[in-house]
Amino acid sequence: MDFHQFFDFLVILKESIKLLAKNLKLTLFITTLSLLSSSIFFIVFDFSSLSLARDMLAKESLIPISSSNSAEFTTHLSRINHNFPYLLAVYVVFVLSYLIITLTSTVAIIIVSSESYYNKSLSLTELSSRIAKSWTRTLVTGFYTTVFVIGYVFFAISWASPFLASSSMSMLGAAVLLWAGAYGFYLYLCSVWILSLVVSVVDEDRSCGVEALGRSAVVMKGQRVSAFLVNVVCGLITLGVFFGSRMTRGEKICGLVLVNGSCFVKIFTFVAYTVLYCRGKGSGGQEIELNRSDVEYAKLGITPLVNNTG
Repeated sequence: MDFHQFFDFLVILKESIKLLAKNLKLTLFITTLSLLSSSIFFIVFDFSSLSLARDMLAKESLIPISSSNSAEFTTHLSRINHNFPYLLAVYVVFVLSYLIITLTSTVAIIIVSSESYYNKSLSLTELSSRIAKSWTRTLVTGFYTTVFVIGYVFFAISWASPFLASSSMSMLGAAVLLWAGAYGFYLYLCSVWILSLVVSVVDEDRSCGVEALGRSAVVMKGQRVSAFLVNVVCGLITLGVFFGSRMTRGEKICGLVLVNGSCFVKIFTFVAYTVLYCRGKGSGGQEIELNRSDVEYAKLGITPLVNNTG
């Protein structure tokens, strides 16, 4: 890595911090709404799931003192089975609600950051309209990136499993080194995946899915090291949030610190990646009106013939 690339990374961090101050009212509104929503859903989820789990455990504790042939045993067992779908439903509702909140706030912060980069103002009505228009595209791209992340995790686990199965310290040490290397490569690799979400929101051609991934790879040319360093910084901040939450008293406080800390990191990450997109779009006088041929490699073997017009 040369000095120029490190300097670009510092410029991106500086511009990202400056962008947070522009359109300050909208930025604060999005951040506050995201934090409040995440905190409320976490508290509701924690209360609901714990209540159901405690009820199930209380009924389960009565089973050993009941005869397996008695009606009492059958009653306790049926009550446990009756509560389990409710517990599962609470988990599903929480996950879906959190995903909707996260995706909406992500789209909103990308739009605000993009407009702020070009010194444009944005009303709440305009923001809501643009969120509605780009939300589905971002969801589709998010699905693809999630598949890639899951695939990479399973790939890393499959490589490390033989080392973890051994009781030898040298093999365990090799597994740790392999995991560290895999995580480092992930931070480098996922830059394109993260940027594809930005592309899905602000790209003029309304790209999504594989096409957004291909376009993000083109925009990222010459900026991979800067994006990697941004990921490292955000990873270190996340690690700091995690250890900071461990110092708090009470599981609920710890959970709230993790949820809200992660929310702040997510917001800064997408502000930084919006800066990366805008810099890549304008670098060398190049307005990313990319030819479809630039991203065809991302489609080959994944999709059938695609109409290249439009």
